[in-house]
Amino acid sequence: MDKIKNLFNNLDKTDLKIMKIGIKFCFGILLIAIILLSSYLFFVHNFFLYELGLAIFKLSAYIAVEFIVCGIVADKIKKQIE
Repeated sequence: MDKIKNLFNNLDKTDLKIMKIGIKFCFGILLIAIILLSSYLFFVHNFFLYELGLAIFKLSAYIAVEFIVCGIVADKIKKQIE
């Protein structure tokens, strides 16, 4: 656990800023997916709406993980070049 904490504490400021902005963007998309899924549950029982909400949910989670992984990899590459 300490290794992960040190990894995020030692990130470059620009990489960390890009990661935070990307995760906030993905969280916004995730909220849209949750709204779609809850509207399917409470209002309209349209199967297309369910599939769309689920696909957007999966996509936003995938992109959030990609922002984290790519931010860490980019930071490692920068440190190896220097």
